[in-house]
Amino acid sequence: MSHPEGRRAAFAVHNHLLALEATARLGSFRAAAEELCVSQGAVAQQVRAMESKLGVQLFTRLPRGLSPTPAAEQYISRVRLALSMVEDATRELLAAHDGSDAHQLTLSTTGTFASRWLIPRLPGLGLKHPHIALRIDASEVIRPLAGRGGVDMAIRWGTPPFAQGEARFLLPGRAIAVCSPGLKGLEAWHTPQDLARAPLITDSHANWKRWFETYGHPGMPFAGPSFSQTSLALDAAEQGMGIALVPELFVESALSSGRLVRVLDDHYPLDTRHGFYMVTAEPVAADTALGTVVEWLMAEAAAHR
Repeated sequence: MSHPEGRRAAFAVHNHLLALEATARLGSFRAAAEELCVSQGAVAQQVRAMESKLGVQLFTRLPRGLSPTPAAEQYISRVRLALSMVEDATRELLAAHDGSDAHQLTLSTTGTFASRWLIPRLPGLGLKHPHIALRIDASEVIRPLAGRGGVDMAIRWGTPPFAQGEARFLLPGRAIAVCSPGLKGLEAWHTPQDLARAPLITDSHANWKRWFETYGHPGMPFAGPSFSQTSLALDAAEQGMGIALVPELFVESALSSGRLVRVLDDHYPLDTRHGFYMVTAEPVAADTALGTVVEWLMAEAAAHR
């Protein structure tokens, strides 16, 4: 039997690891705090305590967010695996003793897709299928499908075939240019050439380069802030830092509320030639919990298109 102090220390380490993993996945102390239902200060303190104990800087502080350092990447990936194993063991223990028909499934996708499209629709899944608990693993890291430490399904960006799994088309990746309604110069931008003089926000997809090529201006020089994630680019656009070129489905709510407006009256969309796909390890039977979630997501996407 372990000593009570040892148990308390183990729980403290577990909480520190949860804070570390959530911060790495979501890119900020604030977002991690919201997910873990604690204060932002508590998350920051736990991460700094980890850095102090390990003697390693775990995050690079960016102007708008946090990014794991190279030294932390491998460590955090193993932390995720360990936490996943703990979750699996707990889920199996509960299922073996509660006698219920509840099913818990894990869906992997990017943080931007989760926050901008999926989460607003999740209450509908709970109302329609209350026996299914869907865990969202929001990360830029591609998790393996099925197996130990894997996920049950994934929503991925790109074009098939993917490295593993059965892919079904979910949503198109058509991108549009958007900015804050108060962005200076907005009223003077009418053509692609005009936008070369505007602050253009870029992310890891390099959409602006393809956009200028599409509309007859290859190699057009442009400048503006750059971010590693689309969610950060959208935040920057809403803060009036420039124009973002992002999948249309990510900005529908912001356009409806007036936080963002279309640039060039949407006459110049970008066909990214990519889309969002539902991916599972193998064909899914409709009469399973996984099949129920897949069909629900496909129906939600079809209604959206």
